[in-house]
Amino acid sequence: MRLPDNSCRYVVLATSIAMAAIFSYAGIDKIRDPLSFADSVAGFAILPAVFINLLALGLPPFEIASGLMLLGPWTRRVGALAVAVLSVVFFTALASALLRGLTLDCGCFGTGAPSRPRMWLELALDVALFSGALFVYLRSVTRLSARIVSTPSIKV
Repeated sequence: MRLPDNSCRYVVLATSIAMAAIFSYAGIDKIRDPLSFADSVAGFAILPAVFINLLALGLPPFEIASGLMLLGPWTRRVGALAVAVLSVVFFTALASALLRGLTLDCGCFGTGAPSRPRMWLELALDVALFSGALFVYLRSVTRLSARIVSTPSIKV
């Protein structure tokens, strides 16, 4: 396993910080108005009604926690994995809505007017977030694993 050079480490850090800011902002914005977010979730017509409020209350803290985990060197890979999974879920929900001809506000970053162009833009953002999370996940190494890989083997 080859360790990333310094420039790659800076790109990983910058990508992690950007994704942490995006997910933390999105989570905080949803916490401020859970009723509007629940309405947005209901608009997708994917979940049974009993799960809508549970998702509206549980997803925002998970987004914030995932974003914060991206900031720590020891938790970065777990945060990146969580962001990757969330991005796939968000992409799938948006793609499903678009394929079914729905025009809605996804509630990703607060409430807004339902708009198909905005839905396509947010679909592209999900792809970019997934790509960034995958990059961070694959390029992040903990200090322990870096030390194990860089320790020369001793031949007896």
